[in-house]
Amino acid sequence: MRTEDTAVTARPPRLFLRRFAALIIDSLAYIILFTFLMAVLAMAVPSLKAVLPSPLLYSRVCSSETADLPAFAEIQAAWQTDNPRTSQLCTVESFYLPAKQFAVVTESREDSGGSTYTRSLTVALDADGNAIFPNPVIAKVISTLRILLFPLVLALAMIGFGQTPGKRLMSLVVTKAPLAKEPVPLSPAGSVIREYAKFWPVCANALIQLAIAVGAPRITDVAGAVSALEAFGGVGDRTLVDALVLNAATFFVLFVWWVWPLALWRGRMLYDGFIRCYVVLRD
Repeated sequence: MRTEDTAVTARPPRLFLRRFAALIIDSLAYIILFTFLMAVLAMAVPSLKAVLPSPLLYSRVCSSETADLPAFAEIQAAWQTDNPRTSQLCTVESFYLPAKQFAVVTESREDSGGSTYTRSLTVALDADGNAIFPNPVIAKVISTLRILLFPLVLALAMIGFGQTPGKRLMSLVVTKAPLAKEPVPLSPAGSVIREYAKFWPVCANALIQLAIAVGAPRITDVAGAVSALEAFGGVGDRTLVDALVLNAATFFVLFVWWVWPLALWRGRMLYDGFIRCYVVLRD
């Protein structure tokens, strides 16, 4: 049997690498589980296939052979420019969704200093090569649910098995009695509260991102897509800026919430302290 160093109770092992590895294992297991759930949803509701986000594993192949598809002609007509452009037909394939095709037109520009930069317009295509614009809010809702359900799934694993898969492989136990010979796991309510307390910055980020997506103007045609691209190249896209600022703020909060407590209190996170629990090592 192995426990945290009881000789110096004020400075227990950080267990940082084990806790980090457990988080990675749990995240990968959850992504695989959620991917299979999306596969079931795609088979049950075929109309959602166009808006479901691509899974973790997918392939993207691009070709310069555009085969005179209507979408490229529409983009060329709506996007008037004297700068050189290249056109590509990109195909994204995954194991549970039908292949998705995208028209990608890239423009090369040179500024006054002689530096060259590029910008691209990407438009989804239907089976006939026409431009389509699926509602992005649906994909955003699914992505948000994927994040919001992650803590709940971890809590259910704790309730049902006493440990998550990652913690079991890393020999970690969450308990309120760290010195007990056989630590008792948290109560069901405590497990749910702990997991959501752990991931609240990520959950808050997802909800705010969803609100931004819902409030953003919806693009319904090629002309609107070109206008959005031109706006970004000129005065800047407020939606993108808001997302970047939000992600930067979330990263800072996560550093304070996850990393700083390990350096200060070693074996305890802030949320562990609030719930009065410990993460201990058991074989």
